[in-house]
Amino acid sequence: MNMDMNYFINLLKEVFMIKYDETKRVFHLTNGSISYYIYVNSVGVLETLYFGEHLEDIGEVAGIAGANIDNCSTQYFDKKEGVEKSFDDNYKATYARKEVSSHALIDKRGAPIIIEKKNGSYETDFRFSSYKIIDGVPSLKTLPSIRNADGSTLEVTLKDVNYDVELIYRISILDKNDIIIKNFEIINHEKDDITIKRAYSMELDLPSCHYDFTHFRGRWSKERDKKTNEVMDGYQAVSSNYGRSSHEENPFVYLENKDNNEVIGFNLIYSSNFTFSLFSDYMGGLRVLYGINDEDFSWKLKTDESFETPQAVISYSYQGVDKMSQNFHKVIKENIIGYKKEKEYKPILFNSWEGCYMDFDTEKILSFVDASKKIGAELFVLDDGWFSNRDTDYTGLGDWWINEKKIDLQKVIDQCHKNKMKFGIWYEPEMVNPGTELFKKHPEYALGNYQDKMIISRHQFHLDFTSDEVIENIFNQMVDVLDKYAVDYVKWDYNRVVYEHMSTFLSNEEQGRVYHLLALGYYKLLDKLTKKYPDIMFEGCASGGGRFDLGTLYYCPQIWCSDESDPVQRFFIQYNTSLGYPLSTIGSHANNNNLTSYKIKAELALFGTYGYEMNPKLLTEDEINELNEVADVYKKYHKEVIEEGTLYHLCDPNKSNYMSMMAVSSNKNTAIVFFTNLLKELDQYRFLKLKGLDPNKYYRNNLDSRVYSGDYYMKIGLNLSRFWLWEFNSKLIILNAI
Repeated sequence: MNMDMNYFINLLKEVFMIKYDETKRVFHLTNGSISYYIYVNSVGVLETLYFGEHLEDIGEVAGIAGANIDNCSTQYFDKKEGVEKSFDDNYKATYARKEVSSHALIDKRGAPIIIEKKNGSYETDFRFSSYKIIDGVPSLKTLPSIRNADGSTLEVTLKDVNYDVELIYRISILDKNDIIIKNFEIINHEKDDITIKRAYSMELDLPSCHYDFTHFRGRWSKERDKKTNEVMDGYQAVSSNYGRSSHEENPFVYLENKDNNEVIGFNLIYSSNFTFSLFSDYMGGLRVLYGINDEDFSWKLKTDESFETPQAVISYSYQGVDKMSQNFHKVIKENIIGYKKEKEYKPILFNSWEGCYMDFDTEKILSFVDASKKIGAELFVLDDGWFSNRDTDYTGLGDWWINEKKIDLQKVIDQCHKNKMKFGIWYEPEMVNPGTELFKKHPEYALGNYQDKMIISRHQFHLDFTSDEVIENIFNQMVDVLDKYAVDYVKWDYNRVVYEHMSTFLSNEEQGRVYHLLALGYYKLLDKLTKKYPDIMFEGCASGGGRFDLGTLYYCPQIWCSDESDPVQRFFIQYNTSLGYPLSTIGSHANNNNLTSYKIKAELALFGTYGYEMNPKLLTEDEINELNEVADVYKKYHKEVIEEGTLYHLCDPNKSNYMSMMAVSSNKNTAIVFFTNLLKELDQYRFLKLKGLDPNKYYRNNLDSRVYSGDYYMKIGLNLSRFWLWEFNSKLIILNAI
């Protein structure tokens, strides 16, 4: 049986793999659904021939390369022969579509790699040297990356024409998901140091700029605000330069073709500064560049040292936005998240923060534990305020020992276990308050310029995670607590950004490393902790959703989506977030905001990780019943339908008066639909067309208990016309196959 299966897998690899036609000098990457063709032209430049729906045969290369312009080439002067010549293959360097463009030469559309040499030159001109095809997707040495992926990787070695510098270009394609992964590794073989000034992860040249560009800007409590712009002539970009990934701009973006159903999504497995740029040239082509933000970035490489860039993840769809979105959901769940218990049932979470903030003692928390049990909570999380002298946000960060005068932590954990609940705790490991023992003893641990006044934000400094000494100090403090107490969950917060990016641990010429080293330090501490405590779930948080990115998801299977507790704002935030990230990663709780009922807030939270934040002792009997009703749905359906199923977006609140999403189980036997309106609507025809059902199965819905075929639901829809919809009404509709 194993031999038969291996034979079948190898047979598939022969059909769906990376092939190189030596006669045409053409690489073809395909999984049977999409194709990516790359041409090695006569001077060794990698030209992009095609990226799109599966194409079995690219045909003759002549007329495809060189921007499809015959008898048009770039001229150059051959100094050895003293004559003017032209490149072969109709290679016009100024508008050929390329995989890796030169810099400081004739092509001025932007390059992914910029290097300063000892002689002051910024010129880079990487040409093909060799290649190899690798089974799978190689892991990166220094950064989180795609894991356990069935696919193939083309690794091309390019060499600079004038300098002894190598560029390793890796492009991978997954077997069963329309995902492309790209990154670079720069290796210095010069006898002198070189300085990397830009180290992006990818370039993608498209033959048309006829796209709409969607990005997700924001701020605290208004994360991932969806904005769609027309791709215009010239240069446009979105970026983050705060030392975190995603309050102001999220690294997830996508292009939507105006002429067909093509959608190309982009993301970066990285948690710090990034830049995504578009350049539309006079030929009407579009250059996409993506990677580490090069603002204040400078990285010196000594002889034989290397630098690897984060992996850029590209989702290709020829079936619209939802397919692009589903590709991302699948690769995140299967090939990025690494939490040991990810496939197990996740308990309903109660977080203490909004119920009492830092104003608590042991008896108050014990009463919260008992009261939260009545609404179905299965994991109690003690948030900020349990350590040092932490009664306000002016003190405590960096001194991670339990304030035993305030809280008897063992007693709280025992009470959780008595109620058959798990226990979790809050940390903010990367920060320090002035006045703490840590800061008094080690002021150099804080990031900043100590010759001048230091900027303080939220009464705290950013710890200098460029230093292993600092990381080890925090690690040991956390271990002292986590070794002693039965902790099942850690909420990892991050409540300020990087302003003064100066480290006292680095030399003057190394300060351009700070932003990237901070990201590496964040990963280093997470890596140490998740390996030592593989059973603990670490949830990411950064003043809400300020670090909602793939690098964090590599270690943390879920991220607190936003500090915004207004459920109407959450309609937008969670819908927009779900376009790029699975529902199972979106931290979402029902809380005490009185804009809607608890039922509506809980139903929305169901399309996320699901949990609670409020004073549970103040709930009325009716509110307790409402929350338990939704908790029962969670326990019965969430894992199969929400976490493991397929998500479809039915109504976009950014474009309509409704927000609606539905999730369908993998066997298509069960579906859950969330529908809400914004402004009041009375009598009006409303038919909500569903997606993803089996057209030949019959489903009973709990809206009116009627039975219709999947075909009916998808072509006619659920009839919501007879309902008067007041502001912010919602309906949770469950369909079961009969």
